[in-house]
Amino acid sequence: MDYAEMMALIGDWLLPGSLVCVMVAMGLSLTAADFRTVVRNRRALVFGVASMMVVPPLIGLAMAVTVAPTPALAVGFILLATTPGGMLSNLFTDLARGDLALSMSLTLVLSMIYIIVVPFYAHFAILHFMGLEADVVVPLGAFAWDIFSITVLPVATGFVVRALHPDLASRIKGPIKLGATAVLFTAFGFILADQIAVLRVNLGALFWITLAINLITLAVVLASVRLMRFGRREGVAIGIEHLMRQEGTAIFIAVSIVGNNEMSLPMIMNTPVALVVVAGFVAAARRLAPHDRAPARASLA
Repeated sequence: MDYAEMMALIGDWLLPGSLVCVMVAMGLSLTAADFRTVVRNRRALVFGVASMMVVPPLIGLAMAVTVAPTPALAVGFILLATTPGGMLSNLFTDLARGDLALSMSLTLVLSMIYIIVVPFYAHFAILHFMGLEADVVVPLGAFAWDIFSITVLPVATGFVVRALHPDLASRIKGPIKLGATAVLFTAFGFILADQIAVLRVNLGALFWITLAINLITLAVVLASVRLMRFGRREGVAIGIEHLMRQEGTAIFIAVSIVGNNEMSLPMIMNTPVALVVVAGFVAAARRLAPHDRAPARASLA
C-alpha cells in the first residue's frame, strides 16, 4: 500500500469508522432519564444553547476573516467554532463541581441542533473562502446526510441497545470507545504528518488563533453568565461546554466529506490547547467551590 492509498483508507474508512464507534459508545451511555434532564433549569439551558449558537461562531468567523493564513484554514476555524460541546465536557464539569445535569442537557441538545445547522455553516464557509481557490463542490443535501449518518444514526443505535440490553451495553461501551478513540487519534497523527509542510509555515498562527478563540469565548461567556446572574455551578457547566468540542465530527467533515486535510488542522490543534485551558478553568472553579454558600446566586467572577 502506497502513501496515497493509506491516506485514502484513513479518510474513507478509518476516520468515519472510528467516529461511528465513538458515537455508538455515546449512545450506549444514554438513558431516557438523560433526556428528561433537559427540562430542568430551562433558563440556564436556553441561555447556554443560545450562547453556543452565537458566541463561538462569531468569534471563529472574525478570526477566519481577519487572521487565518489560508482559505482552507479559515474554513477549518469556522468548523471548529461551530462544533458542539463533547462528552468530555460532562467529565470536566463533574470534576469542577459544576451542574452535571445541565452539562449533559447542553451536550445533548446542541448535538441535535448541530446536525441541522452545520451543513449550512460549512457549505457557505467553503463557498466563501474557497470558491475562488479550488473546485470544491459539496451538495448541501448530501452534506447533511453524511453528517446525520455519522452522528445521529450511531447514537440512536447505541441508545436502543442500551434500552433493550443494558447489561450488554455496560460491557461493550468501554472497549468500543477505547478502541475507537485510539484509531481516531492515530488517524489524527497521519493527517498531521501529511500536512507537515503546512504546519511548519503556520504552526505559530494555528496555536495563537486557537488559543485566542478559546480565551475570548470563555471571557465573553463568563461575563454573560455573571450578567445573567446564574449560579457558580451553572456557570461552570456553560463555560466548559464552550471549550470542550466534538473535533472528531468537524475533522470528518474536512477530511472525509470535503477531502481537504489542511482544513482539519485547526481542530487537531484545538484538542491540546482546549484541554490546557479547561484544566486551568477546572482548577480555578474547584478553588471557588468551597466558598460557594449560595449556589443559586453566587457568580463566577
